[in-house]
Amino acid sequence: MYAITPTQKSRNIRHPLFAFALSLIVLTAALLLLWLAQLAEHIVQDKVIVREVAMVALPPPPPPSIQQQQANEPAQSLMVEGAGASIQAVKIKIKSKLKIVRPDTPSVKVSTPQWQSVNVNWDALSLNQLDGLPTLLTPVKALLPKSLTRQGIDTFTVKLDVLIDEGGNVSLIEVVQNPYPSLKPAIDKIIKQSRFSAPKKEGEVVRARFIWPIEFKP
Repeated sequence: MYAITPTQKSRNIRHPLFAFALSLIVLTAALLLLWLAQLAEHIVQDKVIVREVAMVALPPPPPPSIQQQQANEPAQSLMVEGAGASIQAVKIKIKSKLKIVRPDTPSVKVSTPQWQSVNVNWDALSLNQLDGLPTLLTPVKALLPKSLTRQGIDTFTVKLDVLIDEGGNVSLIEVVQNPYPSLKPAIDKIIKQSRFSAPKKEGEVVRARFIWPIEFKP
C-alpha cells in the first residue's frame, strides 16, 4: 500500500484553496466590469448632431407663351359638311275674344288757393300832433351784455322806430340805429315788456309813431 507523506498531504490541501481563491478573483473582476459598464451608460450620453438644412423654394415655371398655346391648340374648322338641318316656318293663328276697354280719365278739379295779403297799417300821428307826449309806464332795463363789456364797450344809444297803439302797447317797426347785432334779443325783450300811456289827439285816443332812443349802460 502506497503511503502519503506530509508534504504531499499539504499539497493536496492547497490545491482546492487555490482554485477557490482564483474563482473568487475572477467573479469579483467580472462584477467589477459589469458595474463599470452600468456606470458608463449613465455618464456617457449619446449626442445627436442636427444640421440645419436650408430649403430654397424654386420659382414656378413661366407660363407658356401665346405662340406656344396657339401651336399646341388644334385649329378648329367652322365648316360644316352638308346642307344642315332645314327649318320650316309654321304659322300659328291665335283667336282672342278679349276686348280691352280704355278706362275713363277721372276729372279732378283743383282749386287754386286765394291768398289774402296781410297789410299792417302803420299810419299814426307824430309826437308834435298829439296833445302831449306819451308817458312810459314800465321801467326799462337797458343793460349791456357781458360779451360787449369785456370788449371795453361803454355807454351807447340805440334808436328804434316804434308804434304805440290806442292801448299803449309798443310795436317795433324798424331798428334805425344799432351798431351791435348781439343786442337784438335785448331789444325784443324791451319792446315786449314796455308800455306807454295811450296817445291822445283833441282828447281822443289815437296811435302814435316816433323814434325812441334807448341808452344802454354796463
